[in-house]
Order: sequence, then structure tokens, then C-alpha cells
Amino acid sequence: MSWAIWITGLPGSGKSLLARRAAQALAELNERVVVLELDEIRKTLTPAPTYSDAERDLVYRALVYMAVELTEAGVPVIIDATGHRRAWRDLARASIRRFAEVQLDCPLEVCRERERRRTGGHAPRGIYARAGAPGAAVPGVDVPYEPAFAPELTLDTAAGEPGAAAARIVELARSFAESGGRPEAAPAVSWAIWITGLPGSGKSTLAWRVADVLAARGITVRVLELEAVRGFLCAGRPESELAREIIHRAVGYTAKLLTEAGVSAIVAATAPRRAWREMARGLVVRFAEVQLVCPRELCIERERAARWQLGGRAPVQAPARAAAPPDLALDYEHSLRPELILHTDVQDLWRAVEDVVRLVNRLRHREAP
Repeated sequence: MSWAIWITGLPGSGKSLLARRAAQALAELNERVVVLELDEIRKTLTPAPTYSDAERDLVYRALVYMAVELTEAGVPVIIDATGHRRAWRDLARASIRRFAEVQLDCPLEVCRERERRRTGGHAPRGIYARAGAPGAAVPGVDVPYEPAFAPELTLDTAAGEPGAAAARIVELARSFAESGGRPEAAPAVSWAIWITGLPGSGKSTLAWRVADVLAARGITVRVLELEAVRGFLCAGRPESELAREIIHRAVGYTAKLLTEAGVSAIVAATAPRRAWREMARGLVVRFAEVQLVCPRELCIERERAARWQLGGRAPVQAPARAAAPPDLALDYEHSLRPELILHTDVQDLWRAVEDVVRLVNRLRHREAP
């Protein structure tokens, strides 16, 4: 278990500058850290953002999910995001064992002037210029910004010097590192495999069996199951079309973040739209797709019987899903160029595991593009 620090404050208060400086200083101390800059992540999750309440809630929940996956994989995280609703930061605090908030204090007028003069970075231009217009949702102007009740660190970024402020964030991060021990060194080569197929074709069972075999060989892998992502982002609410899109994009982006941090990942997700899997292929350097083929009738029976339970480890079934009708995925699009095709209606499970492990070995030894 690693740590996460969320730097929060109004747009223009200096979050990105301090996040970058703190990360650079930690890197010079041989402390690897991932900066989750929401403005950059949003370009993948919502290429044409509306900034509606529903969209923002899903995006922030996806951000927290990514931080959880990274920290549980032993990768420290600095979150660079306004997070104007306190509930989103509280969700991160409740989900990550070693967590801290850094509250940036900066007068609105100073933030406005900084944003007006901004020339670089991932943040959209003219944030405050849109404030007050019909439908605008600028934090601190059109929608309330809720400061932290009890942040671990408060920094005055209007009068303070950025270098000194970044040093205090580094000091906070180092206190986490010292109390939790150093994370294990990242492997030299990381990869991601997306196991796709109709619901009931055996994706989760195969993913966990492969992860167990690799773990026995000293290769640690994160298994990303769509049901877990859906549960985290939707929080018990019905899945809308917007949520469906963001959930699948979040899975692919999480695989990207993990592999860039030196952690390999297996995605177990139907992802009926081929474009979602192709998006992940474009994000991950060493990527492969495993297409599971199984007659729809048999898949429906397996879904009804709580998936492909063939002994040993089986995915935990959520009570609500156990009573639900099987997911038919009528819009499912098969892969056009899978690296591996497995017929799970006739192929032995352990032979399928061996085939995927061989694919992993090829990925590990493949030259990066």
C-alpha cells in the first residue's frame, strides 16, 4: 500500500505547478510518483466535455479509482485536481489508507489573473472568462468550491514562493514514505492484456487464473474487472450511456497509468464496442487483445449460473447482479486483430491459461514501438 496526496484549490491557485515541482523533487530523491492531472485525463475520459454535474461526478470517481489502483500497486500518487465538491476528496480519503489533502489558499481575483495569463499546460483556456454565462459551471464562481475541513497542509499560494510550497509537499510525501516503507522496485518491462468476449465467456476466471500463475513466477499483475470499475463509478446508480462510455475509457486509461508506472495489468471486460479496446491499444505501449469465442446460448447459461465457475478462485458476485437477468451484449463487436483467440466452449481452462501466459512472455520480450 502506498500513498496519495490531493492538491486542491481554485482554478489558477497553482495546483499543477506545485504538483510538477513536488514530483520532480521526489524523483531526484529516487521516489517514483505519478501525477494524476485531471485536465490531462479528462481529454481521454470526455473528449468533448460538457461539465455537467453527472459527468463531473463520474470523472472525479474515475480519478479516485485510478489513484486507488496505483496506490494498491505500490505507486505513490499526487492528484492535481480542483475537486470543488468535498465529497470527491472524502471518497479518496476513505478509499486510500495513506491519504492527505493539500489546500491551496489564493484569492479569486489572483486566480482569475493567473488564468487570464496562462499559456501552457493541459487546462482549458479562458476558464473564468466563461463564468456567469448561461450554463457555466466554473468552481468558485458559478458553483461553490468547498475547501477542506481539516487538510493535512494549507499553503498560501498568493504570497508564498512556489519552491518553498513544493518543498513542504515533498516533506509531507516523505513522511508517508518513511512510515510505510519504500515500495518495491518496478519491473523493467510492463504490459497490458485485454480479455474480451461475450458475458459468460470466461473472462474473469481466465484473468485470475493467469494472474495466479504469473504471481507464482514472481510476476505481479493487477486484474481490472469491469464490474469493480462500474461499482466504484456508479455507486449503486443505474448505468447511463454516459457512465458506460466513461467507465470503459477509465479502464483503458488505468491500464495505461499502471504500465507506465511499471505495473502490468490484465483487463477482464466485455467492452462491446471495439473502439474502447482500440483506444487502450493506442494508449499502452505493450498491449495485446485476447478474444474469447463461445456460443451465445452457452454464455447466457454461464451468466445465469454466476459465470464460469470451474473450481478454485471465482470472482465475487455482487448480490444485486446475482438476481439480475444475464447481460446479452447485443451490440458486441468482435476484435478485428486479436493477438490470441480462445474457444472457451471447447478448450480446457488450463490450456487457455498456458496460451495466455505464452502471450505474456512474447509481450515482455517484444521491442517497444
